[in-house]
This record gives sequence, structure tokens and C-alpha cells, in this order.
Amino acid sequence: MEKRHFGIIAIIAISVFASRIIPHSPNFTASLAGLIFGGAVLRKSIYAVLLVICYFLADLILNNVNYASDHIGFQWTSQSFYWIYISLFLTFFISRIFTSKMENPFKIIGLSIGSSLIFYLLTNFGVWLENLIYIKNTGGLIACFIAGLPFLLNELAGSLFFSCLFFGTYWLYESRQKRSSLTAEWR
Repeated sequence: MEKRHFGIIAIIAISVFASRIIPHSPNFTASLAGLIFGGAVLRKSIYAVLLVICYFLADLILNNVNYASDHIGFQWTSQSFYWIYISLFLTFFISRIFTSKMENPFKIIGLSIGSSLIFYLLTNFGVWLENLIYIKNTGGLIACFIAGLPFLLNELAGSLFFSCLFFGTYWLYESRQKRSSLTAEWR
């Protein structure tokens, strides 16, 4: 792992973890933005695994501290675990596929919106499929998707906010590095 990548992944991983642990509006986290950034800039699959491990560690704390009264015993995973984690890995790989040069902010906005929609569709489908709250028919599926709309809006806002933060900071850093190297060449 390059020294530069180690610093970047550390900052993104801490952001993913902290944004899930610190009290926030439901789904307004750095999770998808971190995976979008990882896929677009860092590109290696190991970074997706590291970021998802941070997400999982935050889940362990949330499930066994914040939501400990909701269940008996230690909770390793949350409901719809597979659907959540599939959507996280999909976010990474989709951003890796659809980006080659990270100079287009419109691609990042598109990836943020698309990833939020994928997360919403997969996780709500998983809740409908695995939960006893919703009837297993089209009406129950529609009710589940309607109930998830506030979470979608928060996920979208979080993805856009943190993507702008991560990529904006990265682009500023890269721009300054290029200027420094050009200045050094002129001396």
C-alpha cells in the first residue's frame, strides 16, 4: 500500500466509521461516498474490503450498544445484512467501472445519486423479503418502498455531501501538488 493511499484510506475509513457512530439523521453517512471515492481513486478491491469492515465494525457497536434492548445476546449482523453489504460492494465496483479520470464532478454526482438509489432499492427489497411487517405481495413491496423514502433522501444527501467533501478535498490537494511540482521545476 502506497504511503499516500494509506493516508487517504485512513481518513475515509475513519469518516465511514465515525459518521455511522456519531448521532445523525438516519442514513446520512459517509458510507457510500467513501466507497465511491475508493472505487474511483484508489481502485483496488482491498480498499472496498477495508471500508466495508469499518462499516461492519460500526454496525457491531450500533447493534450491541445503541440497539441492545431490541434483541437478546450479542448481535453480529443486522436485519437485511446481505442486501446492505451487496449494495456497498456494488457501489465500489460501479464507481471503479464508470470512472477512469476523476476530473468530472458530474460523474461523482451521478454516482452518488445512482449508488443511493441502488442502496435504497436493494435494502428495501431485502426488508420486504425478510421482514414480517410487510405482506409478501406487490402492495407490501410498494408500502415498504414508500416507508423507505425518508431514508433514501437522507442517504442521497449524505452521499452528495460526503462525496463533495472527499473529492473536493482530494482535487484541491492534487492541484496544489501539481502547482508545487511546477514551481519546483522553475527554480
